[in-house]
Amino acid sequence: MENSLNSTSSSKKVNKVHYAFADGASSKRQVASDKVIVEQPLQIKLLWQQANVLETKVFAITMRTPGDDKLLIMGLLFSEGIIASKTDIAVIEVEHEPNQTEPNLWCVQLAQGVVPKLASLEQYQMTYSSCGLCGTTSIKNLELKNPKLPLLVGEFISVNEIYSLANSMRANQQLFELTGGVHGAALFDQSGKLQWLNEDIGRHNAVDKVIGQLLVENEQRVNKLFILLVSGRISFEIVQKTLMAGVSVLVGVGAPSDLAIQAAKRFDLTLIGFANEHSFNVYHGDWRLLS
Repeated sequence: MENSLNSTSSSKKVNKVHYAFADGASSKRQVASDKVIVEQPLQIKLLWQQANVLETKVFAITMRTPGDDKLLIMGLLFSEGIIASKTDIAVIEVEHEPNQTEPNLWCVQLAQGVVPKLASLEQYQMTYSSCGLCGTTSIKNLELKNPKLPLLVGEFISVNEIYSLANSMRANQQLFELTGGVHGAALFDQSGKLQWLNEDIGRHNAVDKVIGQLLVENEQRVNKLFILLVSGRISFEIVQKTLMAGVSVLVGVGAPSDLAIQAAKRFDLTLIGFANEHSFNVYHGDWRLLS
């Protein structure tokens, strides 16, 4: 039984496949091989003590790239307000099933005295099974989780640092280099130095893994200015996770949604889109940028 929050998984992340293709010049069918990213289901079961009774409930079933599952689980539980720190978790372990070749079923036992709000569990499942709630309800639910960005007076980021972020992340995306089939999320410090990077077939999963690493390092909601960079578009859910982690600056290489911008304004998050080595757009929070 695995107990350590710091252990890493050796699950296979990439498979080799063979495929046929037609060469337009010769009109001949040819066979080649390629590397593709692995996608498998992850089920998360919560256990907790309440009134001397062991309660259990399936929290989520999601598709992900295996590996770093503990980081993903911790980040997801934190961003959804189920836990407030890594100490709220007593045990994270794989529940082995007959004929199971991959650790796809994980059990999380919460620490003594930690009781999840059933409304939060049901809200999460309803949101993701119905592809989201309306904008007003989503922001109100986020307000109830009470995300608070650290007020770092006099802490700024150089505009020049923003230009270099996307290239820095891309240069370190090993799974993307192999397969071209994953999203990336990377955390940078105030000077633009890469702290760590995670990749996954799901953009939300990549962000959850980064947040899980923040929890392991005890860096969540600390008095530091961090930058989170995501490889795709910026949705409301990405903004929510960023806010819950206490990260003040969110940068994407793609566009934000209208609800993402509304949430950034509501919670004073610096939100930047279309970031590359030549330009970027600031949708809110330019006061944190230093020319």
